[in-house]
Amino acid sequence: MRLASSLLFTVLLSCISFQACAIEAGDIAAPSIKAPNMDMPAPIITSPNMNVPEPKQAQQNSNANQTSKIDDQAQTTQAKSDDLSGKWSIKFNDRPDRSLDLTLWSSGKSKIMGYGTLTKGGTANSVTVSGSLDGEELILTVQSADSEYSGQNSDRYDISLFSANNASINNMSGTYILSLGGEFMGDGNATAIKR
Repeated sequence: MRLASSLLFTVLLSCISFQACAIEAGDIAAPSIKAPNMDMPAPIITSPNMNVPEPKQAQQNSNANQTSKIDDQAQTTQAKSDDLSGKWSIKFNDRPDRSLDLTLWSSGKSKIMGYGTLTKGGTANSVTVSGSLDGEELILTVQSADSEYSGQNSDRYDISLFSANNASINNMSGTYILSLGGEFMGDGNATAIKR
């Protein structure tokens, strides 16, 4: 068994041999493994195609243009909603016995709020106003603040106005819908003038 072990050991040593070269006794043997090739290949440089924009740059330019347009629209809407602030008179073309005297102001980029008086058949009632400016359209909801009789439903006017011929924002016309307690009571044309 000892003989077999020593033979096996000898065979293994011969298989796992490091080839080293020593010139003289006592010198350190240098390994015979070749050093790796660390040379870099020569770069290939070509000129870029100047007709095609960089995708990221084109996207950034597009985003900048869109942001600029949105900012311009927001500033225009803010300026228009600021121009709406003040006292207004609204007449209903087919209901000469009714009119609104409102005080409006801007409460944000496109939000409009206000209060006023609804004159109906010689009687004045308080109203509240909420609305918005959507592009060239002024949308108002006018609600009676108190009903004529306790427990009775109040009037509501949904008014949509546009500036006449895109001229001055101080003179607008459009349509209205009148409802009483959520029930449709009529509709027609309306004109609004800033005083």
